[in-house]
Amino acid sequence: MLSLLLALQLAAAPPAVTITVAPAQVWLEERAGSHLNFDFAVQAGADSLWLQKVEVSVFDPGGALVLRKFIDNNGFSPSISIVSHRVFAPGQPALVFNPFDYFPPDVAVGRLRYAFEFRDARRTTVSHTVEVQPRRYQPRAALRVPLSGRLLVWDGHDENAHHRRLDYYHPVAQQVGIRRNFMRYAHDFVVVNEQGEMHRGDGKQNAQYPGYEQPVYAPAAGRVVAAYARQPDNDNGQDYFDPRDLVGKDPLLLYGNYLVLDHGQGEFSVLGHLRQNSLLVKVGDQVRADQPLARVGSSGSSYFPHLHYELRTAAELNAEGLPAYFRRFQLLRGHRSRAVGQGAVDSGDIIVVPPRR
Repeated sequence: MLSLLLALQLAAAPPAVTITVAPAQVWLEERAGSHLNFDFAVQAGADSLWLQKVEVSVFDPGGALVLRKFIDNNGFSPSISIVSHRVFAPGQPALVFNPFDYFPPDVAVGRLRYAFEFRDARRTTVSHTVEVQPRRYQPRAALRVPLSGRLLVWDGHDENAHHRRLDYYHPVAQQVGIRRNFMRYAHDFVVVNEQGEMHRGDGKQNAQYPGYEQPVYAPAAGRVVAAYARQPDNDNGQDYFDPRDLVGKDPLLLYGNYLVLDHGQGEFSVLGHLRQNSLLVKVGDQVRADQPLARVGSSGSSYFPHLHYELRTAAELNAEGLPAYFRRFQLLRGHRSRAVGQGAVDSGDIIVVPPRR
């Protein structure tokens, strides 16, 4: 009887830790190597846990071990400190951004094994292993960057970008209804001059930015499924963005004035922070690739005039982000440049997109 009771108690006890991969389908973005953009949702069981080590083993498509790397709690400035969350309270999920986000071109990524090591209050080691099998993503829509001219990717989706580091377990995110990272692969495009400068003067006024009111084009053919145009542009210290609108009015007002295009086959483009009353299309319109849609503004959650662009799986707020590969642009590297037929861009890149005809 005692052994039966003990077995029942053990069966009813929650696991020491639960770790799930988010999103469930991990995409591999190719750009001078393999980039992985996903999170771990970690939830401690009955006891608090302190993360001590994360190790990744990379296996090629044939199953052979290619490399193994780790971060741990060793040293005066331990590498584990770069992890977004290290202390986990019982029953409270928290997000850990994948600390191994890039592998060079000579590493053939087939499967990854992540080994987590925690300690509880009794200094007992708790271990957990997660398997990840990413797939390479190729957009179905033939995308082009939605602006022309010399552009800086002011913030993209690398490990340090705010788009990438959207913690949807944060209390504010939970309050406004954010449950997924819809901007996981987003870009903020800013028009710059030949010296790479984004604005004249002190940059406090929208008119000081050469990109302000520049035309925004359709990145590919599609149908307009959502739009908003009445939000005033933030300018000269005036901020008209109200986070309460995300709950009580429209969660897409995070982008201020916006357009959402349905390209079909599960791909949607979001174009945000558009100029007030600059939209040239409306919901239901079919648009062609490169068609003028609106103008660059600074509406919504925006510090200065720029275009926010993201590819995602649905029009509503809680979609998942998708990797975007753009066609026909020049990638600048100082005095050097190279033509890109199709490729990804990320934070810090300076590109030149030919004018539309």
